[in-house]
Amino acid sequence: MFPNIKENAIFIADSHFNEKRSQLLTFLKKLKSKEIKTEQLFLMGDMFDFISGESKYFIKRNKKVISLINELSQNIEMIYLEGNHDYNLKNLFPNVKVYKRETHPIFMNYQNQEVALSHGDIFVNDKFYDVYCKFIRNHIFLLFMNTIDFKNYISKKIYYGLLGKNICHNIKSFKDIVSKRVKHYDAKIIIEGHFHQGKEYIIHEKRYKNIQSLTCSNEYVVLENNKFIGKSL
Repeated sequence: MFPNIKENAIFIADSHFNEKRSQLLTFLKKLKSKEIKTEQLFLMGDMFDFISGESKYFIKRNKKVISLINELSQNIEMIYLEGNHDYNLKNLFPNVKVYKRETHPIFMNYQNQEVALSHGDIFVNDKFYDVYCKFIRNHIFLLFMNTIDFKNYISKKIYYGLLGKNICHNIKSFKDIVSKRVKHYDAKIIIEGHFHQGKEYIIHEKRYKNIQSLTCSNEYVVLENNKFIGKSL
C-alpha cells in the first residue's frame, strides 16, 4: 500500500536558491510563522542552485535554508525528491524523506488514485546523461573534489556561473514533450518539477501536473479538493 498525499499538501519546485533568488527562504519563513500552513510539504527538486551533502562550501552558503528545513521537518512531513542541482542530501536532512534520482518515480495515493512523482529529469532517452548523473553524484568523486577545491576556487566558479543563468523560460512544445513522457508512467496522476512550466494536461487518460518554478512564478502549489492551486508567495 502506497503512502497518502494529504489534503492541502504543498508542492514547491525549482527555486534554485542563491543570493539573487530568495523565494525559498521567504517561503520557509512564512511556513515557520504559520502564515502558510500545511501538514505535508513536497520539495520537488532543484531547491538550491547547487548543493550536495559533500560540498562544504555550498553547505555553508546555504546554512540558513538547511537549518530552517530541519527545524520545520520536526513538525511537518517533508518529502524531498532530489533534482539535478541538489543531491546526496540524506545526511543534511535527517528528518526529511529524501529520494535519490535513481528511485524516481515514487508512488503515493491521493483520493484512491495512484500518483507518480519525480523531479522530472528521468526518462530522457539519453544513456550518456544517466551515466553523467551517476558520476557527478558519486560520493568518492565529490569528496575528492573537496580536497582539490583550494580556497573554494572550483565551488566559486560553479556558484557564480549559475548565479547569472536565466532559469525562467517558456517551452513552446511542452505538451508534445509531456505526451511522450506520460507513456513511461503507470499512474493516474503524474507530478513533476524540472521544466519550470507550471502546466497541467490530461493526456492518454492520465493527469499530468508540472509544478511551476517557485522563483519564476513566485507561487507554491496546494493540492486541494483534487485541484492543483497556485498561491502567490
